[in-house]
Amino acid sequence: MLPFAAARLRFLLIHRRRWPLILLLVSLLFFFSISGYLEEFLSGFLSIFSSTPSHVSSPRVLNVPIPPFLLSPVNACSTPPFLLILVTSAPSHRDRRDAIRQTWGSLASSTDSASLTLFVLAVPKSSEEKAALMHEAVTHRDIIQANFTDSYRNLTLKTITGLTWALEKCRGAQYLLKTDDDVFVNTMFLTQFLRKANGPQYMGRLHWHVSPSREPDNRHYVPQEIYGGNYFPPYCSGTGYILSREAAGHILEQVRSGPWLAVEDVYVGILAQAAGIAPRHVARIAGSMAVPHSTCCYRTMFTSHGLTPKGMQEAWKMLKEAANHWCPSVVLLYCKLFGQLLEKGEDGVH
Repeated sequence: MLPFAAARLRFLLIHRRRWPLILLLVSLLFFFSISGYLEEFLSGFLSIFSSTPSHVSSPRVLNVPIPPFLLSPVNACSTPPFLLILVTSAPSHRDRRDAIRQTWGSLASSTDSASLTLFVLAVPKSSEEKAALMHEAVTHRDIIQANFTDSYRNLTLKTITGLTWALEKCRGAQYLLKTDDDVFVNTMFLTQFLRKANGPQYMGRLHWHVSPSREPDNRHYVPQEIYGGNYFPPYCSGTGYILSREAAGHILEQVRSGPWLAVEDVYVGILAQAAGIAPRHVARIAGSMAVPHSTCCYRTMFTSHGLTPKGMQEAWKMLKEAANHWCPSVVLLYCKLFGQLLEKGEDGVH
């Protein structure tokens, strides 16, 4: 029994020395998984399964089937921005648009970050809203509007309208960010990140292996005849995704007439797959997560979802007052871990 006991003791001692290494590896795996860096790394392999995009045509011959523009900001891109931000908004959300104009979409922020923020809307139903929107457009000169009814089911048309306007009217913009009017954007850090990118880019919070909803009462309902697959291709959350100008051109070339998916971010993902553009996960884009209301999270994340106009003002104040504020390197883990607990979304489609 003594030789057996000695061998067992040696075995335990050897493995005991390995426990710190095992714990370290488990901790690193946890950090990279929760923070999103593991997903960011894995998304890099999606390009292996994508075809190479062909040469993009001139925006003048894209022939995208959209209604005519009713409002188009004149000379908005006379000085081309590096980053054009297209915010989809509803006519009744004037308070959200004003909050963005006063915070991250303000002239001062746009100048510092070489960005330009415009709002994409359709036609409201009431005459009062039409008049109010016209007055707002004349006052701020930052509204893009096309001739179709403003509704949730028309969100895909609204997004395609905004991207088409960008390629036709703002040709100097190198990147486009499509986002929503309840999203806070750290424009300065985002443009710094984008200046290091190159080639066709389609980036955001990636959704994998999402099934279409076949329930007619669900707002994300997708009929079998429009999309027959069991799973959507990987796509970026519509709360905030980035397209390089080149990628946007390739994607719009895939737009065809006929019924479109009402789930706009999924539809853009399908168009991107058809164009041979692989999506890329970016850990610092929150997607549908409402990250903790803290200085370091707003400094660390490129986007943060689900803010009220008051929250937008508070976040901007935090960011301005914390210009030299130090944040620990693990803050991304904190923001993402608690953000996932606060996440807003339905049915796996965001």
